[in-house]
Amino acid sequence: MTHSNVLKTNLLVSGIMLIGFILTAFFSHQANYRASLNAIEQISSLTADGIYYQLSSLLTRPVNIAQTMAQDSLLIEHLTREPARLEDAAYVRTIQTYLAAYREMDHFDSVFLISTATGRYYSPNGIDRVLSRENPENGWYYKFLRSRETYSLNVDNDEVAGAENAIAVFVNCKIFDAGGNVVGVVGIGIHTEYLKRILREYEEKYGVEVFLLDQAGNIQVSIGHTGDEEKQWFKTYGMEQIQSSILDSHDSERNFGVWASSQLEGQESWYVVARYMPGLSWYLLVEQNTSQLVRNIKSQVFKSLVVILLIIASVLVIITIVIRNFNRKITNVIEQRLVLFRKATEQLYDNIYEWNITANRCIGKNTEQYFSSIGAEGLSYDEGLRVIAEKQIDPEFREGYVNLFTAKNVLREFHKGNQRLSYDLMIAQDGKNWHWMRIDAHVFHSPDDDCVHM
Repeated sequence: MTHSNVLKTNLLVSGIMLIGFILTAFFSHQANYRASLNAIEQISSLTADGIYYQLSSLLTRPVNIAQTMAQDSLLIEHLTREPARLEDAAYVRTIQTYLAAYREMDHFDSVFLISTATGRYYSPNGIDRVLSRENPENGWYYKFLRSRETYSLNVDNDEVAGAENAIAVFVNCKIFDAGGNVVGVVGIGIHTEYLKRILREYEEKYGVEVFLLDQAGNIQVSIGHTGDEEKQWFKTYGMEQIQSSILDSHDSERNFGVWASSQLEGQESWYVVARYMPGLSWYLLVEQNTSQLVRNIKSQVFKSLVVILLIIASVLVIITIVIRNFNRKITNVIEQRLVLFRKATEQLYDNIYEWNITANRCIGKNTEQYFSSIGAEGLSYDEGLRVIAEKQIDPEFREGYVNLFTAKNVLREFHKGNQRLSYDLMIAQDGKNWHWMRIDAHVFHSPDDDCVHM
């Protein structure tokens, strides 16, 4: 095999291997990438389900209890008597005992009652303070009174003595008298630290971030935010493109999942799962950053490509070494066989002629003398072949003889793997005395001049 053939073989092998490896790597990458995305979707959705049911159980309970307290006829009747008993310590103790009983029975962090008539803020400790419109800390209360809602949730400081201004989620519920007038507000508070512990467990276990948003998309509770200051999640994370699709959905029966890219610098990609919590009028949001996953997959593809190139290079080196060693052995065998073949054929045949088919010329004195004897001296092999056909071969066999033994056909047959050509014909040396003859041709590659001989 020549150097050009070795190069062609290496290129062919490397091309096939490269295409095979690339296709394998591509389909593996696609399968792994899709499997990773499916895993992210499933984990995020399952995490959202777990948090949803746990928070629903945790926060729906104070809502139900606050509504139960607001409909308590004894509490309503007690509030209506407040203006006449402002200086009655027993009146205050009754409210204290009432609120303390609910706090201890249900292990709430805070339970309070506000009278609309006097603005008194009652807690299990007694009268904690009197609310006034001038104090901005009381804005939530007056806003709630003006609203049409019968209950609401807000995140605020727990200002009751002993609470140390801990941030809490408050469930506020209006108390109506028989005439439909609001006579008070009862509320229950759960410190956000407890909620954060729940969210942190899920975040650390599943590698996600969890947020509780209000109807406007403001963060109420998260690990890094408490809700005491307004922070719009969609603007903060550059996700305005999915804001309407999430906030317009009030489906509490199933999760809403969406892939999104942040519009902020860095173009991070995320998978976001949202679910509406009707009992709280909040949205649960679970997000997972997929940018690192994409970077890891790209890195793995690059490493795979480097390994593929190293494998191909190693295979090509081995193939080249093997082919060269094989060529040397084959060349030695062929040379030995040619010597034996010449000796054997010289004993079997009357005349033996040799041509360089690649160069289209005759070789050796014997062949040159034969060409000279028929008047083809100095002609190419193909031209001499036609002279032989005209002068010595019966017309019936001339076309078949020429077509079979032309240089072009001999090369074609050799490349097909045919190293022996044979043709039976009628021949006459003088053009008169015809007799049958079989021409046997042995075609081989000569390492001496890197040509095909016959």
